[in-house]
Amino acid sequence: MIATSHVWLRRSAAPLVVGALPAILFIMLFGVYAGWTIAVSFTDLALLGRKAIEPSFVGFDNYVRLVARDGFLGAVWTTTVFTFFSAIVGQCGIGFLLAVILKGGKKRLRGIVEFSLLFGWLAPDVVAAFMWSALASPDGLLNTVILRPLGFERVHLLNLYAMELVVISNIWKGTAWSYLLFSAALDTVSREVVEAAYVDGANAWQRLRYVLVPLLRPQIATNLLLVTIWTYAFFSLIWALTGGGPGRDTEVLSIYMYKQAFEVGKLGYGSAIAIAMMLIVAGLSVLYVRQGKDALR
Repeated sequence: MIATSHVWLRRSAAPLVVGALPAILFIMLFGVYAGWTIAVSFTDLALLGRKAIEPSFVGFDNYVRLVARDGFLGAVWTTTVFTFFSAIVGQCGIGFLLAVILKGGKKRLRGIVEFSLLFGWLAPDVVAAFMWSALASPDGLLNTVILRPLGFERVHLLNLYAMELVVISNIWKGTAWSYLLFSAALDTVSREVVEAAYVDGANAWQRLRYVLVPLLRPQIATNLLLVTIWTYAFFSLIWALTGGGPGRDTEVLSIYMYKQAFEVGKLGYGSAIAIAMMLIVAGLSVLYVRQGKDALR
């Protein structure tokens, strides 16, 4: 293949192979760990005790436990709700609307919004979690500046509205990605097409629905795919903010897997949860890819 290729590629074959070695090693390492996780999911390997040294093959028992116990199914539901409102409605929807509204707007307003979005995106998850924890505490900004002046009693918002705060904090944390992607995509839309729709009498909503959305369907599908994958396996911000609580109100699949594998010590069962989560994300990815292909036809 190299002998019949272009002359510059033949001369650069060795540097290209050397440059690709880190990626090849990473893929091989990923394959080894994925294979190990699949193998462990069919055992009763534990973190401590005799089963940590002498695990037994249990077949599909760990997978049967996934559907037989409420913990896993509850975590699936919590993760689905979190992903839908945080990634699909929040990050993707708000990012798209902000990109459309600020397109061609005042530079000062656009700069303020972009700075706010990028600040949340660049802040480490742990830092963002502590910021939102302080904001929602009984002595935090929401209680001191908003609720108390209006005559309400101090409220521990993280206890009463944990899921809502987790969703809002993740929207604030990740909307910048969707905004930047859609802002770049809007630059590819011909201004003449939008102006023609305006001349034909289409209002702002009609131009958005019948012109911009159909033209940007591939970008929307790509963004939905990425933010769904990232959010469905999200861990750090939720763990630092609520630890999956109160109770199991914010116990998403990643946190449920962590607790079962490292707190309870059931590595085999935790590996089965990881494989199940991977299959769910793979199914969603296939759905989005098919939608993206349909958008290109």
